[in-house]
Amino acid sequence: MILVDTSVWVEYDRATGSAEDRRLTRLIEEDGPVAVTEPVIMEVLSGARNQAREVDLRRLLLRFDLLRFEAVVDFDGAARIYRACRGRGVTPRGLIDCMISAVALRTGATLLALDSDLERVAGVVGVVLDDET
Repeated sequence: MILVDTSVWVEYDRATGSAEDRRLTRLIEEDGPVAVTEPVIMEVLSGARNQAREVDLRRLLLRFDLLRFEAVVDFDGAARIYRACRGRGVTPRGLIDCMISAVALRTGATLLALDSDLERVAGVVGVVLDDET
């Protein structure tokens, strides 16, 4: 399963032609193992230009597997990830990246991201990053 981060959905939505945009486009076209989680859905929908675009984005995102955010487990996991990062000299800019990483760790999902902060967090805690970009 490939958990797609907000940063890649933004690339896809803007059709940037970046390696991440092309990777996600291929996964969608080939009915690949694309997954989302609630923190990603929240971030993507909050960035919609207008209500019509929000409806389109919601419809798109909900086509894919949902790796549910399990509040008790994943909030605790995110806090542990944040502390582990700080202990290694990597201070995450936000807890959302830690929440997404916690879901990826718990489910064994590979993470597709274009976010250097999230990639640093993933590196500290051992989240597997998609290497086809």
